[in-house]
Amino acid sequence: MTPYQIRLLCDNPWDGGLGYTPKQVAELTLDQVCMLLADKKSLMNRTDTLQPMQAASLADKDGVIKGRAADGTPITGRIAGKSKARQMIEKLEAERQEKSKAEQPKPKRRRRRGGQ
Repeated sequence: MTPYQIRLLCDNPWDGGLGYTPKQVAELTLDQVCMLLADKKSLMNRTDTLQPMQAASLADKDGVIKGRAADGTPITGRIAGKSKARQMIEKLEAERQEKSKAEQPKPKRRRRRGGQ
């Protein structure tokens, strides 16, 4: 981080800065500074994506990815192959199907009329 970037964070918003105090800038982490200084257009025009199988290569043998929060507390995430939202949706769909099958009346047997 250069003095120019610190100056951009501290300058008046009317002059193109972000209006932070030097104390606030000192408390920011590097990833927060990079996010504040990143151009919104370049963030919107991303073409490189990380496929789920590529993310799995970043995990250890148990499927756990480790990181740290801004305050330094450790964060662990687990790659399960499907997101929790997708797992919940599939579970609800399966329950609905079971319920609809249970609610359907059994077909009535037709009686045969003899002699006619």
